[in-house]
Amino acid sequence: MDLAKGDHRVLFDTAAEAPDALAAGACVDALVHCAALSSRIDCESDPARARAVNVDASRRLAEMARERGIHFVFISTDLVFDGDNPPYWEDDAPSPISLYGETKAEAEKAILAVHPESYIIRTALMYGNGPGGKPGSFLAWTLDALRKQQPLHLYTNQYRNPLNAPDVARFIDLLLSHGAAPGIYHAAGPDRLSRFEIGHRIAAAFGLPADCIIASKVDRPVGLGPIDDCSLLIAKADAIGMRFTGINEGLRVLR
Repeated sequence: MDLAKGDHRVLFDTAAEAPDALAAGACVDALVHCAALSSRIDCESDPARARAVNVDASRRLAEMARERGIHFVFISTDLVFDGDNPPYWEDDAPSPISLYGETKAEAEKAILAVHPESYIIRTALMYGNGPGGKPGSFLAWTLDALRKQQPLHLYTNQYRNPLNAPDVARFIDLLLSHGAAPGIYHAAGPDRLSRFEIGHRIAAAFGLPADCIIASKVDRPVGLGPIDDCSLLIAKADAIGMRFTGINEGLRVLR
């Protein structure tokens, strides 16, 4: 975790350091916990580290926030669901099928147990610019493949609600500034699209040929249906006036 304090930053190892060190000497009103071991491969290859980072550290940070009277915001994921019974409400029982999703679901439960006044925000597939104003995450490697015209295999049977990253910051500000009720909230864009469709939207927005995009299908675990759809319902966000950006508009701003 890299925490800005005024005009400087504090590097903090969430899994190894005492949470009190994070807020020591600072006047903190709210702590937004975004750090995670998010790679499925990394989680599966080192389950102990995944739980230490995603669950244990999150619980300790929530405890520290409660003790200091600090608002706590935890960024979770739509992958706490198995994608078999969409769309999902906030009170639907988690049903993760990956270790990453499992650890995030465990973290949600642990956080609310030690700091019930916390905000849990389950985010959909996020896109936007990273450090230095350059595209980050899946948007970066999608654009790289499109520009190089390298084969890009994208799923036609996996659906998500692409979420413009700046919307998450606006949503957090809205929750805190309006004193919204604590608990679990969903943050998701208004477009339900397959990974394949998202790739084509990106190509169109950036004026790139989509010839290299190859339709493929994600393998589903035995017992689950053929469609992987983690679409999120956002009625609670709607109720407090949050409006999420459509993918066409969000990509246009990034060009």
